[in-house]
Amino acid sequence: MSKKTKQTPMMDPFQAWCHKWSRIGTLIFLVYMVALPFIVLAHYNSIPAFGEVINLATISILMIYIPVGISEAFSYTPILGSSSYLTFITGNIMNLKLPCAVNAMKLAKKEPNTPEGEAISCVAVSVSSIMTVVILALAALLSTWISPIFELPAVKTASNYLIPALFGSLTLGLFSSTKSGKKVVKNGIAGVIPVLIIVAVLALFVRITSGGSLFGMIGFLILFMLPVAIISSRIMWKKGIIKVVDNDESEAKGEKNN
Repeated sequence: MSKKTKQTPMMDPFQAWCHKWSRIGTLIFLVYMVALPFIVLAHYNSIPAFGEVINLATISILMIYIPVGISEAFSYTPILGSSSYLTFITGNIMNLKLPCAVNAMKLAKKEPNTPEGEAISCVAVSVSSIMTVVILALAALLSTWISPIFELPAVKTASNYLIPALFGSLTLGLFSSTKSGKKVVKNGIAGVIPVLIIVAVLALFVRITSGGSLFGMIGFLILFMLPVAIISSRIMWKKGIIKVVDNDESEAKGEKNN
């Protein structure tokens, strides 16, 4: 009997090209990012001792940001695809790059994890990164003239609502009726309900027992709640609460109900 050879899925030429050069760019960026502080510190003869860098304060910070980084890699990469490299290099993922990529794919009616969708996502993230650099450069050049504007009471009041407005618009996108792609997930938000219940119970428990909050545990919560969301969504899908239907079927039912 001949042994069956395991076939690996063929990658689109664009995806292969993008992964290859993105990995090279990421390695160059990592070397640059790590080497630059050492070069500056060595030039001024100010390299700190190991104990001054790795201490209780830095360890507590790393305990927050390491789980956050791992959870972001697992949660964002399936959506961004090959544009994840540039996204993680430039930062501002949740509040800028991810919404730009998702909205661009939605407008172009392309799905994630497809060559077309990843091409659209790469363009969206690239344009967003360039615009961010341009805006920051203009702000730095014009800081002397525009700084009094930020001291106005009205501007200070409005700036307090920027983050709530941003995440409010992102949340609203979950309930958007815009459909793209061949498949539509119905009642998908139900899979998040167990996560919200668990986090709420934990927050209440910590508040009652110690009077503290879960703010310092955000990274660990994201990391541990991802499997909970996946498992709960799968259970609800098995029970028929969450359904994956064809886009045409969903639109036909919506027109019939109207």
